[in-house]
Amino acid sequence: MAEQPHKLLLDTSVYIPFINRGIAHPVLEYGAGNPLFYMSAVVLEELYAGAQEPVSIKLLDRLYDTFTKANRLVVPMASDWQRAGKVVAQFERKYGFEEKFLARITHDILIALCARRIGATIVTSNVKDFRKIREFVDFKMSD
Repeated sequence: MAEQPHKLLLDTSVYIPFINRGIAHPVLEYGAGNPLFYMSAVVLEELYAGAQEPVSIKLLDRLYDTFTKANRLVVPMASDWQRAGKVVAQFERKYGFEEKFLARITHDILIALCARRIGATIVTSNVKDFRKIREFVDFKMSD
């Protein structure tokens, strides 16, 4: 039986430098074999929200189309939103972060929950926040 390709879900922090240079999708070397890349709808939203230039928006449109056609766009389910709310409440109880942080971390929690649901590993430059999320959600992350 052939080994299944490793699933990777890239966080927004990984895409931003590439999008800024006009590259639609980073090419990453990741262990043996060719990984299967997945896109989080949450990551897409964050990228679109920060896109200022028409060329960046066109790149994001192409990225969206590619992942949609490949059936690898991961969208949070109602249960992911439910769990995210519970995790945000746990964050607040443990760390007492201000609302702005809690709103931002909600996106990362949803990304983690989606990655967990499909069995993907998250690749991120935002290691600090995702390590904190790991206190409450079990998911794979490249370290």
